[in-house]
Amino acid sequence: MAAISRTIDEFVHGRILFPFSSLLYNRRAILRNYQELTRSEFYPEEVLREIQFTRLKALLEFSRDYIPFYRERFKQIGFDLRDLREIEDLKHIPPLSRQEVIDFHGEMVDHRRKASIAPANESARYPGTPIPFALFRKHKLVRNTSSGSTGAPTVFYEDGSRTALNWVHELRLKNWYGIPPGAREARMVRISTDYMPKSGVVRFRKSLWNQLLLPGVNLADKDYAVCLEAVKKFRPRVLWGFTSAVAGFAEFVKRTAADISPFRPELVVGWAAPLYEHEEKLMREVFGCHVSSIYGAREVGHIAGRCAHGSFHLNQENLLVEHNNGNGNPEWGNLGEILVTTLDLSPMPFIRYRMGDVGEIGAARCECGRNLQVISNLLGRTGEIFIAKDNRMISPNFWCRTFMSSKISGAVNRFQVVYTKDKDLRIKIERASGYSDETEQYIREMVTKNFSTDTGLEIVYVPKIEPQVSGKYQMVVNQAL
Repeated sequence: MAAISRTIDEFVHGRILFPFSSLLYNRRAILRNYQELTRSEFYPEEVLREIQFTRLKALLEFSRDYIPFYRERFKQIGFDLRDLREIEDLKHIPPLSRQEVIDFHGEMVDHRRKASIAPANESARYPGTPIPFALFRKHKLVRNTSSGSTGAPTVFYEDGSRTALNWVHELRLKNWYGIPPGAREARMVRISTDYMPKSGVVRFRKSLWNQLLLPGVNLADKDYAVCLEAVKKFRPRVLWGFTSAVAGFAEFVKRTAADISPFRPELVVGWAAPLYEHEEKLMREVFGCHVSSIYGAREVGHIAGRCAHGSFHLNQENLLVEHNNGNGNPEWGNLGEILVTTLDLSPMPFIRYRMGDVGEIGAARCECGRNLQVISNLLGRTGEIFIAKDNRMISPNFWCRTFMSSKISGAVNRFQVVYTKDKDLRIKIERASGYSDETEQYIREMVTKNFSTDTGLEIVYVPKIEPQVSGKYQMVVNQAL
């Protein structure tokens, strides 16, 4: 009987209430696009490439005709759409930098929507907050910003279509783990614990979307305790959240030996920051379920999601993702900076947008059988990749493996590595009860073994490592750039 009740509940929320209410926000065709993606992900690779190429041509034509910034860019470089014979010809267009988006975001909007920019800028709503009944309004543009974790935040505009694609890609990710639309889920988002009981948005999403919103930034034990009681009552099948928030929640449950038997999720998904090995290990141990991750950015949406076999599959039907092979640095080999082109005809498209992340794009060779391309090596942000004094490349995963060692387990609450301008190391450590002289000695031995002998090391003990303004924890700070 309980299974039948759950099936009905998920059908009502996932097939009726969620898509209908989303439509009122001008987020259209979510279910139709989701159903199409569940088929297209198994298309042959050449068919997926053809879909991309067809959509790319339409995007470039749209950008030439309606986006002042791209019209001028194409004119400056002498780019003619008749010269576009294959996807690789896109490389004739220079990459788009964050600074260009900051400087020219008004000119990157469809000129037919120009009158909607001012109302979007003047809105008192928090950036990214949808417009109620936008489907019926003249001005549908929503002003949004990036988190600003890489510097000054970028400003961009959308009309609900980009957010709709994010929902579609999330539905597909859940489907990879056998979870249907409308299943109960909890989301650790950018709200405070005090905001929860008095927010109409929280009540709306819980009743109409089967989504429990939880605090996800600046969390202390009292906040984690509130999250724990809430999920035990709601019993979501999926737990989403900022990677640092979900990892912090898992650490709280483990440290306090809390009883989570009423809450047994089937899937935990981290986003907005890399999911490092030590964090994934902790989540699997505590929650006893699949752990996945979404790679993306607010500007371009969800780029890739990780399947149960560990592959980061690109949302290839709606995005074209490249990497600058070698990125001009011979130590990087086939790695390069990730570039993203949004293939939907949104009011503000991004063409070859520089993500600031380092990785490698390859064909799918995954046991799951999906033919979507994969990010085979996603090492982190360009600033997190360190070229040591002896030209050795050190990725953030080196520090994950170092602090995952059994010799450190239970000794460190959080750490942050600072690469100084002189290419020396400063490691900030938030000590746990198990920290000892042997712990410090092990860290020094790992540095001695893996860095050149003239690399300086300073270990600094701090009471707390604070998150960035965005709520993310920065594992590596590179002052050597």
